[in-house]
This record gives sequence, C-alpha cells and structure tokens, in this order.
Amino acid sequence: MWSVSRRWDPALRHTHRLKARATVLPPAGAPFVAPLLSWSVTADRTANVRRTMQAVFAPGARRGLDGVTVQGTYVQLDVGIDYLDGSEELIPQGRFRLDEEDAALPVGGISVKGYGREKAVIDDKFLIPRTERNSSALDLIEALLLESVPTATVLRRSTRDAVVSVTTWERERWEAIDGTDASLARSVGVEVWADGTGQFVISRVPTLSDPPVWTVDTGDGGALITAAASTSTAGLYNIVVAIGDASNGSTPIGPVIVQDADPTSPTRVSGPMGRRPRHYSSPLLRTAAQADTAARSLLSNSLGLSAGLSFSALPNPALEPGDVVRVVPDDRPAELHIIDKLTLSSTGAMQCETRSTRADDGT
Repeated sequence: MWSVSRRWDPALRHTHRLKARATVLPPAGAPFVAPLLSWSVTADRTANVRRTMQAVFAPGARRGLDGVTVQGTYVQLDVGIDYLDGSEELIPQGRFRLDEEDAALPVGGISVKGYGREKAVIDDKFLIPRTERNSSALDLIEALLLESVPTATVLRRSTRDAVVSVTTWERERWEAIDGTDASLARSVGVEVWADGTGQFVISRVPTLSDPPVWTVDTGDGGALITAAASTSTAGLYNIVVAIGDASNGSTPIGPVIVQDADPTSPTRVSGPMGRRPRHYSSPLLRTAAQADTAARSLLSNSLGLSAGLSFSALPNPALEPGDVVRVVPDDRPAELHIIDKLTLSSTGAMQCETRSTRADDGT
C-alpha cells in the first residue's frame, strides 16, 4: 500500500471526493495536464503487464507528437482524495504507454488505452538468442529492464539472489525476466513489476503472513459494499518439486520438495484434498537452497486459489496488488486476503479479486 497521511482513511470512509489527474508526456514538447471525461485502471499481479488504463480525454485535448499519440506518448495517472477544503492527496496509479487512440463518439474527446511499462519490455524481444553466465540474477534482471527502458529506475525490495549459470533465452525478453519456469525471477523467488510511477520493482512473493494494510468492513464508516465468496480447485497444488536440470552441463540439483504442511490449512497434504504436486524445472537452479526458495515462492502463489473472495468497496487508490487486507463481512468471520486484482474507475466502486488460505485468518 502506498504511504498516505493520517487524514486518508477517515476521509475515505466519510466525506471526500475522488480526484483524478492525467499528465500527458508527449514524445515531443512539454508535459501537460489533460482534462478527463472518464477513466479506469486495472492492476493485476497475475498478468505480465500489471496495469492497464482506459480513459477519455475531454474535447480539445492536444493531439500529435506534442500531445496525445500512439507514437510514444505516456500518461501519468494519479488518483486520490479531494478533502473538500482546498487540499488533495493523489496516489500514482501508473505510467501508461498509449497503444490505442480513437475519437470518442458521441461525447467527443479522445478515447485511449494504455499499458504499464512492462509492455515496453515485452515488445523488445531479443534480436538473437541471449546467453548469460556468472551474473547475479538481480543484476541481470535490472540490466534487461534498463536495456528496454533506459530512463526507468529499478527498486529492489528483495535481497534474494543467486549466480546465473549458463542459460540461453531465444526471443522473449520478459520470459527471461519473469513469468515462466525459465525466468530469473522465478529462480530466486521474486516477482518483477512496474509501479504507479513507472519504476520497476523487484519484490518477494506476498503471503498471508504479511501484515494487513487496510480493513474492509461494514457498518457506519465501513468500506465494504458487496462480497461474493467462491471456491475452486483450478490451479491448486500443495506440493512443489523443484529440480535444477542439467541441460546446460551443470550438476543436477534436487529434487527439492516443499509442501503445505500447515495442520490448519484446508489444502494441507495430509488433509482431505490429498496430494497435488507441481513439478518445476529450471537450468537457473544451482543449489538446493535456491531450489527451496523458488519452490516456496511458487507454493505461496498457489495456496488459497481454492478460497477466493470478490468484493466491491469504497475506492482506495492507495492499495496495490499483493497487499493483504482484512475483510469483515456481516455474516462471516473476519478473513485475511491477498489482493490479486483490483479495478478503480471514475464511475463506481472499487472491484477486488482476492484469495486466502484459511477461512479464519483474521480471527
């Protein structure tokens, strides 16, 4: 969750106005603020591009290389609270590269769609196969990001690291960085994403042991509007078997096995759901300790997919996917949930999709 003032939560629950500001950063010319008719932002930590934006600029917004164009324009969107006393507090929601631009009919103006900075890295495929060796995984992640976006900064929120063995990636730069079993991020148990300011972040995988950052409750001053629980076993595994394969000539590692052994967890391997293994193999795993870290991160991303909660709430622009929130519905015990996906818009409540490993995490 973004750092906010002490005024933030009380105002959010009582008297305030949602405020949005779009700063256009054209490929030529000076930045300028463009009035908005409507906007929405979706942030999804399960997607390669974490943030997407759709917006309609008011009629008269400047177009072309010194304005709104798909030829290199970025938009910095900030959303927050107008305190109705002449002061405001805005939170960065993303630095979006515009990839779609249309005349908005019948209202006029310019309709745009933009993507977070991961999209620039995804589009920048390797020209020839890329081979790396004897480099720090975090250093290499940072180098691959900055090759595509030289003006970006990279924030390391994790110190998990390892030396990269001889590894070759054919074309997909982002697959080398994150998102596949052969990625650098997965081999050291981290995830890579672009935050609301456009800087890249390397962070560990969130878990329910992280402290909750916000309470979503009902009643007077409550933030919860609606909630719907769901249960599914799709994508669930409770054992990870990690192996460092020897395709690059290195010594095989593993198998290293980690499992859900929590006696209170409904997905525990000794419980009624049985054993559900997931095999993970990567040439980047050089030690048993590294394989254990990677396997535990994968397990954290799976546990709880069987217990999800979708809810709508008062918009809180300070929340970030990966945050843990405490949800207190009227008819159920308090629960801790990890936010996987959230949507903010100019037209309605905030929509969140979450997961939890236990039904009583908050009690």
